[in-house]
Amino acid sequence: MDEIISHFFEQCEIGRVDIDDIYYNLHFSLNNNPNCLNIKVKDKELLYKYIKEFLLLFNFENVNEIYKKLVYLFSNLTYSDCDNIYEFIKRNILFVKNKLLYDTEILFNENKIEIKIVDSYQETPYCFKSFISSGESSYELPTISYGIADDVCYIYAIQDKNKDKTSPYNKKIKRILYRINNGIKESQDYEQYKNGESDYYPENISDVSPSSILALTIFLKQLSNLSIKKIKVVPFLPIRYNAKEEAYKNKIDYLLKYGQLENKNEIIEYYKNEHLRIQNNLTQKFIRNFFRVSYHFPNVLIDSIPFETDEYLNITLKPFEVDIFDNLGLDKIKK
Repeated sequence: MDEIISHFFEQCEIGRVDIDDIYYNLHFSLNNNPNCLNIKVKDKELLYKYIKEFLLLFNFENVNEIYKKLVYLFSNLTYSDCDNIYEFIKRNILFVKNKLLYDTEILFNENKIEIKIVDSYQETPYCFKSFISSGESSYELPTISYGIADDVCYIYAIQDKNKDKTSPYNKKIKRILYRINNGIKESQDYEQYKNGESDYYPENISDVSPSSILALTIFLKQLSNLSIKKIKVVPFLPIRYNAKEEAYKNKIDYLLKYGQLENKNEIIEYYKNEHLRIQNNLTQKFIRNFFRVSYHFPNVLIDSIPFETDEYLNITLKPFEVDIFDNLGLDKIKK
């Protein structure tokens, strides 16, 4: 196993991890490389010990599966994780062990909300999935990637994976969920942005997906039932960000090689700025979901925003003392 781990780190040092016919732009170093993100390692033997303890939690059929698991693990490093790599590995070990949440159902008018906890291969070992269903019809709410360690829930993503946008049932549920926006006022700055009167994009809690707000509220209610009181929202993963940047640089080099592009530096600068803009929008929208839920539920307390005290959006979760559907404006359609 040591040889596999060492080979993985060697590939990360040069920024390319080859697995089968696929390569991953994973670029970091354990050796103070000035050209990439560096992980502080004082005791390499201890690092390997924790990594092997993490890998032993899984049943791998071949070596490539081990490499993939290492790719997904180290893709999720934050800046502070690079300074505390041992804590990062130990936390991810606990993520795997602490599934905690379980499959259940909630009544919702003539429908029901099904909750399923499924294995994941991306940011976290588990995902929280919820579906509004009636008979054979189903509406998939956004998926939440989470991990729990030391009574703290880390949330990495809220992703809309609902591919059914046109069925009568999905359209019906979407109309119902729009009621979550009733009474939410947009700021004057946001109105000007929407109307094309300003290029400035202001923060506005109305600019969220109602389905994300419902999914997140249900998820937080389940956490509260487990007496989880602290939440850390992970807004930015630098290795994933750098991997995307490296990917478009490689594409530009390829097009230049075959004479399909000119002015390489200008093109790279354009895509770099565009990549930054897209990432900023994604990060802000992700964070905005939590401010919106906090607007509806005073028990969801925003303690600090990212990089105010640390890299995370920090939240204190107190018990829900109200019906979640009432506070979201869905009380008239629930039983």
